[in-house]
Amino acid sequence: MPEPPAPRLPWGALLAVFAALLAGAVLFAVRAHDEPGLPVYFGVPKFTLTDQDGRRVTDTDLRGHVWVVDFVFTGCTTTCPELGSRYYELAELFPGDVKLVSITVDPDRDTPAVMREYMTRHYKSDLARWWWLTGDKRTIYDLMQHGFKVGEPDAPTATDIPHTPLILLVDARGRVRGSYDGTDYEGTFKTRLIPDLRALHEAQKPLRHARRLSAVNAALNATSALLLSLGLVLIRLRRSGAHQACMLATCFVSLLFLASYAFYHLVVGSVRFAGEGWVRPVYFGILLSHTVLALTIVPLAVVTLARGLGGRFDRHRAIAKWTLPLWLYVSVTGVIVYVLLYVAYPGR
Repeated sequence: MPEPPAPRLPWGALLAVFAALLAGAVLFAVRAHDEPGLPVYFGVPKFTLTDQDGRRVTDTDLRGHVWVVDFVFTGCTTTCPELGSRYYELAELFPGDVKLVSITVDPDRDTPAVMREYMTRHYKSDLARWWWLTGDKRTIYDLMQHGFKVGEPDAPTATDIPHTPLILLVDARGRVRGSYDGTDYEGTFKTRLIPDLRALHEAQKPLRHARRLSAVNAALNATSALLLSLGLVLIRLRRSGAHQACMLATCFVSLLFLASYAFYHLVVGSVRFAGEGWVRPVYFGILLSHTVLALTIVPLAVVTLARGLGGRFDRHRAIAKWTLPLWLYVSVTGVIVYVLLYVAYPGR
């Protein structure tokens, strides 16, 4: 018996839905709820430093968070203890997403162990939110003077360690939005920094929530994999109408994923893989194959869907035998990438 024709649905509407979702995600990421009237001075420079636990920290680890940064050192007896008190107060006022970053300007002495002992002894603060960072001396001074544009222009000497009383305010997109004298409690810290930080923290709340979309993206990938498997079972049972509905649902879920994925990376940027040793080539091998096939599957899925909805079943089956397994591989490896990147080997 000839195969009964499946109802023809407007597959172009799916592309319109995707375009609308993607445009909305881009617009929201670029403009929505993140301008509390503060100026934008410059973008945070790229950096790779080491925290008090010996873990590598980069500028991308702070994307999606509102944060403050100062340049201090543990041996300081003048301005640094005062700045530490200001940070301790901020930790009490903003328990949550605000990150506190202190970059040592005396890296020869301030090893990770020294920094951790100093913080534990003096502040007993939430060390998960207050990061003391160290690294190569030349790198740190370049970062201080040319990257964050604070501090003295001369290189450090054996007897003079240049540092600054300034605290910089950075938004969730990695842009410096304010500079404040942390030693001026009444005139600057209390009346300017705290209100500006509170306004920015509240305004960029939706952007901070974007970091949680990684789990949503993994769930959408898993849903696509389940729907693809169900669609294969249904067509082998010759239930073409149910198969078509299942595959349309898969397309819709994948479109939601693409919009969510685009928004996530516009806000958060790239995420560093923290795994070391044998797992690194495994992870990047999976990621590379996932990325290449994800780009390939988009035109394949569009052509396959168009042929099926257009009633060209012979040509639909000819391409679907390639599209479905590749699509299934992309969906499954998307979940594997999430587990490796965010669960098994999470960064900061």
